[in-house]
Amino acid sequence: MTDPSILKDDLKAQWEAMAEDWIRQAQDVENSHREAMLDGWMLDAVGEVSGCKVIDLGCGEGRFSRILTQRGAVVTGVDLCRPLIQFAEDHRVSNEVYLIGDMEGLNEVPNDEFDLAVSYVTLVDVPDMRSAVSEAFRVLRRGGRFVVCNLHPMVSANPGWIKQGNRQIHYPVDRYFDEGERNISRLEDMPWTNFHRTLSTQFHTFLGVGFTVEDIREPKPTAEQAARYPVVSDNLRVPEFIIYNLRKPE
Repeated sequence: MTDPSILKDDLKAQWEAMAEDWIRQAQDVENSHREAMLDGWMLDAVGEVSGCKVIDLGCGEGRFSRILTQRGAVVTGVDLCRPLIQFAEDHRVSNEVYLIGDMEGLNEVPNDEFDLAVSYVTLVDVPDMRSAVSEAFRVLRRGGRFVVCNLHPMVSANPGWIKQGNRQIHYPVDRYFDEGERNISRLEDMPWTNFHRTLSTQFHTFLGVGFTVEDIREPKPTAEQAARYPVVSDNLRVPEFIIYNLRKPE
């Protein structure tokens, strides 16, 4: 793996370069897995949040922070990308707070501060997953919950559909046990680095930090969602995401 300090700088530069395209894509309902499918699963996983103190780790442009705020939560969003945090601040819906910060080291956040921590497809973006999970554990009160939606490890180990013409035949998984950075292109062919970890690595990281695992879900769209939003139709065949519902012991 690349030197962590160099890699962190590269990741920050990648996100700053593609922030404008990310914001535009986040507002494109027809091509958003989140609005088309994942939001419902995530909201079901977090449950009732009215009055809860919530930290949104890797909040990006603040979209899910705004959703939780509108449901009565007291939200702090944290992200390392300044342009995304600026957009979030400019589009507040209430009194949510946004901080420029690293989810691997929440230096400005005190211990035992939050009822709920959320990572909405952001652990796949961090080079040191254990540090990020440890920080989530630290800032949660006893009995607090951590809801994680991550790329499914079968997806982060996938080189692309095998096709016959335009027909998708099957979905290969390759180099599954080779953990670490995977360099891909998304959003106008800009470079993008994700981090592949096996299912067992993810699971044992949560347990090793001290969380208990209360539930694991593999989201899929309804037939109606797949028909309305073609972008999620492949998820009827292959799970692209996985949701962990974790708790810090009392």
